[in-house]
Amino acid sequence: MKVIFLYVWTIVSYILMTLVFLISAPIGLFLSLISSTLFFFFTFFLARLIAFFLGVRTIIHGNFPKDDETYIYISNHSSYLDPVFTTYLIKKKHKYLGKAEILSWPIFGHVVKKYFIPVKREEKKSRSNSMDLMKETLFNGYSIVLYPEGGWKDDHQKHPYDIKPNSTLNQFRNGAFRLSIETNKKIVPISLSNIKKIHSSDTMMFSPGKVVLNIHDPIDPKGLTSSDEDVMSLNKKCYSIIYNDLIKYDNRKKGI
Repeated sequence: MKVIFLYVWTIVSYILMTLVFLISAPIGLFLSLISSTLFFFFTFFLARLIAFFLGVRTIIHGNFPKDDETYIYISNHSSYLDPVFTTYLIKKKHKYLGKAEILSWPIFGHVVKKYFIPVKREEKKSRSNSMDLMKETLFNGYSIVLYPEGGWKDDHQKHPYDIKPNSTLNQFRNGAFRLSIETNKKIVPISLSNIKKIHSSDTMMFSPGKVVLNIHDPIDPKGLTSSDEDVMSLNKKCYSIIYNDLIKYDNRKKGI
């Protein structure tokens, strides 16, 4: 009976998401052309509408900084829905770093191109260009959202740089931390727990449930240099914060 329910729920969810996209895409495109403030206001509430339609109950811990500074937000990445829930949290102007291929998607690519920094991770020149764009973006009043794992966990996926998949959290690439040090911008780690249970990238099935979003205190790169040692130190510090929080959530679920 449970399996039948999940199949029905998944079909209904895809229908709803298609309708939401068809209605919201032209609105988002129009707003992106006239006002970034209106666009972010729209996407913030659109993310909450999507969560409601998917039967997701969200629990939020922590608060974002209330000053007008720009930040580098980093999060774990386990599902296609992760950007929905980071957008669910962030009201201020921000841009995402993501696969360049997204810009070629019909309609969606045109909607997000002003708020998206493309990168081809397998190309060194592209990674360098995206780093320069992120620095420029931070100093132009936009925060940056990064998923330093570089993708979600998939045992069949070949990871660049010989990064081995981890069932809880992949190793982080260094880009976000080098960016933080070189721009002197603080990092805000975010833990997204249980999203893969809501939507699995393996089965592509949807399921109603609870998602826990934990906003951690900002990490200041002050005093660090661009040396490999300092970059890795910041990397490990941020990784440990998110990893330990994900482990705590898993243990609570298991009743440990």
